[in-house]
Amino acid sequence: MGRPLLFLVGGMFIVVGIVQSGTNNRHSLLHDRVIDYHSELHAENAVNSVMDYALEEIINDQDWTDGYHSPDYMDAEVTVEVFNHNHSDIPPNDIDTWDQFTLLVHGTAVYGDKIAHSEIHLRKNSFSQYSYFTDYEPSNIYFIWSDEIWGPVHTNGRFNIAGDPTFHGRVTSPEMWRGHGGHTNDPHFLSGSDFNAPERSPPSQLDLEILRDAASSGGVEFDEEVEVEFLEGEKIRVMEVDSGMEYELSLEGSNGVISSTEKISLRGNVDGSYTVHSTNDIFINGDVVYNDNPHDNPDSEDLLGIVSEQNVRIERNAHQYDGNSDIHVHASIMALGNSFGAEDYNTGSPRGELHLLGGIIQERRAAVGTFSGSGISSGFSKQYRYDDRLQYLIPPSFPRESVFSVEHWITNVYPHQEDGDDSEEEPAI
Repeated sequence: MGRPLLFLVGGMFIVVGIVQSGTNNRHSLLHDRVIDYHSELHAENAVNSVMDYALEEIINDQDWTDGYHSPDYMDAEVTVEVFNHNHSDIPPNDIDTWDQFTLLVHGTAVYGDKIAHSEIHLRKNSFSQYSYFTDYEPSNIYFIWSDEIWGPVHTNGRFNIAGDPTFHGRVTSPEMWRGHGGHTNDPHFLSGSDFNAPERSPPSQLDLEILRDAASSGGVEFDEEVEVEFLEGEKIRVMEVDSGMEYELSLEGSNGVISSTEKISLRGNVDGSYTVHSTNDIFINGDVVYNDNPHDNPDSEDLLGIVSEQNVRIERNAHQYDGNSDIHVHASIMALGNSFGAEDYNTGSPRGELHLLGGIIQERRAAVGTFSGSGISSGFSKQYRYDDRLQYLIPPSFPRESVFSVEHWITNVYPHQEDGDDSEEEPAI
C-alpha cells in the first residue's frame, strides 16, 4: 500500500512542478510582451508627435523644409526630413507625380529596440475639386427648394437657404446658414456639414502666374478679343472679333492652355483636356459639352477648366444657339474678379434650365435667375451636377489652393537594427 501512495504523491509533485513551470514561463512571456508593446507604443507616439510639430511648421510657413532632429524627444531619438520636387534623394514612397504642389514628410523615432517610421504626403489641391466655392455670399441670393448640388461645397461667407435644397456632398463654411423669412427652411445635407470650418483663401496673383506662364510656353495665346469654338479632333475654330478673321487651330501637342488678355466667347464640343483662361471676362455663348460624355463613359478623358480673372457669364441668348430653351456646360468654372452668372438674369421670361456638369469657384456668388413664390420669374433654374472625375483629374495648370492638405499619413513600427547588424533590413514604407 505504501509504494503506490508514494508514487501518487510523487506524481502530484511532478504535476505541480510542471504547472508552476508553465505559469512562470507564461508570466515571463507576458512580461516580455508588455515591455515590447510599451516600446512599440512609445516609439509610435514619439514619431507622430514630432510629425505633428512638422505639420504645424508647414502650416505657418508653406516653404518650411528645415526638418528636425533631437536625440532626446519624449525619451526617443527622432528625425524629420521634408522632401519637395527639387530633392534628388527621395525615399521610397507611393507618390505618382512629383511637382511644385507636393511635399513628403518622413520621420523616424528610435526607442529601445523599436523604430517607428512615419510618412505624410501633402499636396496643394486644385480648386477644381470643388463643386461650389465662394469667398462671399450676397444676402439676397439663395439656394432654393429645387436646387440639387453634388460634390464638395464651401463658402467663406454665409449660405442663404430658401426652402429645402438638397446637398449631396459635404458642405462647409465658417458661419451657420441663414433661412429665407417667407419659407419653411429645411436644407438636406446628405453627406454632412461643418459650419465652423476654416476659411480657404482664393488663388493669389502669384498662383495665377503658373497658368499665365503655361499659356506662353506650350499653350495658345491671344492679345485680342476672340470667339472660340471647340471642334472634334483636338481643334478649335477661332474668330478675331476686331478683324473678323476666322481660322482653325490644332491643339494636338499643346499643353492644353488657351489664354487671352481680352474677352473670350466660348462654345462647342470639347475633345481633349483644356483650360481656357482670360485676364478679362469669359462669355459662354452656346452649349460647351464633352465629346465623350462621362455620364455615358466614366473613363472619358475630356476635361475643361474655364478661368477668368474677372467674370464668367452665360450670354443673354446662349440658350437659343442650338434652338432649345436650356443651356449645357461641362467644365470647372473659376471667376476670380467677381462671379459666375447669367447676363440679364432678372429681365424677360424664364429661359429654361442651366445644366452644369463640373463646378463653380468664384469670388462672390452671382445670380442666374429670379424666383417668386415657388416658381422661376426670369433667367434660369439650376441643375448643377458634380463631375466625380474632378476628385482625381485636374484641367491643365488649373489654380491650386495656397495651403497643403494631407493626402495620406502612414506610421509603422519595426524592430530596430543597430549599425553593423547583418540581420534583415527594416521594411521600407
